[in-house]
Amino acid sequence: MGHRIQPTAARQFAPADLLQGILVVSSFGFWAVMLGLMPVLLLRVWLAG
Repeated sequence: MGHRIQPTAARQFAPADLLQGILVVSSFGFWAVMLGLMPVLLLRVWLAG
């Protein structure tokens, strides 16, 4: 019976972990893009001004 419970538990937790991983990666990518674009935008405004 212990062998039958383990696969179902793995199937239950795998999607949640995958979703959490995608969330962390997407938020990290969002912040990386924001931090990468911020100096470029400031430089453009400074050069234009």
